[in-house]
Amino acid sequence: MSKYIFSFSFYLFLNSPFIQGQNEKRTICDTIWILQGLEYSYNPIKKVKIHNNSDLRKLVDSLGNNDTLSFDKEEIAKRILEIDPIFKEHWSTASVFPSLTPLNSNDSAYISLIQGGESFYYNYWQRFYYGYGPRWGRMHRGLDLGLNTGDSVRATFNGVVRYAKFNTGGYGNCVVIRHFNGIETLYAHLDKILVKPEQLVYASDIIGLGGTTGRSDGPHLHFETRFKGKSFDPLKIFNKDSLSLQSTHITIKKKDITDPHISSKTKKYHTVKSGETLSHIAQKNRTTVSKLQKLNGIKNPNMLKIGQKIRVR
Repeated sequence: MSKYIFSFSFYLFLNSPFIQGQNEKRTICDTIWILQGLEYSYNPIKKVKIHNNSDLRKLVDSLGNNDTLSFDKEEIAKRILEIDPIFKEHWSTASVFPSLTPLNSNDSAYISLIQGGESFYYNYWQRFYYGYGPRWGRMHRGLDLGLNTGDSVRATFNGVVRYAKFNTGGYGNCVVIRHFNGIETLYAHLDKILVKPEQLVYASDIIGLGGTTGRSDGPHLHFETRFKGKSFDPLKIFNKDSLSLQSTHITIKKKDITDPHISSKTKKYHTVKSGETLSHIAQKNRTTVSKLQKLNGIKNPNMLKIGQKIRVR
């Protein structure tokens, strides 16, 4: 047994008010965590049995809320991925959105967002750009939160990093975390990624630095919440004004993760004014010059006429 494990165990035995009477007969080799009077046995060196995923969630919570303990995060993350059904289902470090067992039409899922001593973190820098829903003729699946390149981006709940790399589908540098409550959160357009797949993280841990990588027209965080591989409005969880949880629990129904009908006939035009450039029009309408060129068949972006109608969506 390693030296740090021995001293770790010794500290717990001498200082725990729950270790009395017959418990004093236990050998010093045991490592014991106690949460609300319940004992959870775990040894990062010698694996021991953990009964269910609820035990793991409580264990991670109790360890994170005790500043006096040091523990092997990699070994605990490995155990979580081995036995917790929430993390075992279609776990993929290569795909942003693995296919998960969907909800049926009449199903609903009750989700305990935080429990015990768990906390949460809502990333916000006083700028809220866009919300969840139809935008420019397609679904915008998250929140766009303004930030400066290099700002710290933090994990929302306790969980394990599932995906952490550059995404060629538009997200740029992207991190996806699967949480103990069964929800996944996605953080896109990062300048730098500071975590790796299968790493245990706690709410408010720094996972990356904000930026504008991928399909982005300026520094911001694109933030998504997903259940069973399907997106839902993050504001079902968070109050963006008070930066608090709407509740400690939510109920997800099929309709919450079903895309609304988006009419393909929705179009928007801009009339070119004196002094305007295609770059200015693109920035004003939160799009790109190349998209405007493709949408309008414009070969030379510098050849605009005053009064010309430009389709922006």
